[in-house]
Amino acid sequence: MTDRFDLEQQILDCWKITDDIPMMEQQGASTADMTSLATVYEYKFQQLWSTFEKMCEERQFVDMQKHETVQEL
Repeated sequence: MTDRFDLEQQILDCWKITDDIPMMEQQGASTADMTSLATVYEYKFQQLWSTFEKMCEERQFVDMQKHETVQEL
């Protein structure tokens, strides 16, 4: 089962694009290189979205709210 830790890891992994683009520019990446990077990140974002949708279907976010509410009482 996918959980919030998987989702968090995938978010952090996608966030790396902000580091990858400047690094590739500094290394003189070609248009083809940048297109390849865009393709890789398209797959990463698709995986991230799929994980999010699965967690919504499993109502994991709702369960987390109920758990927190019970603990607060």
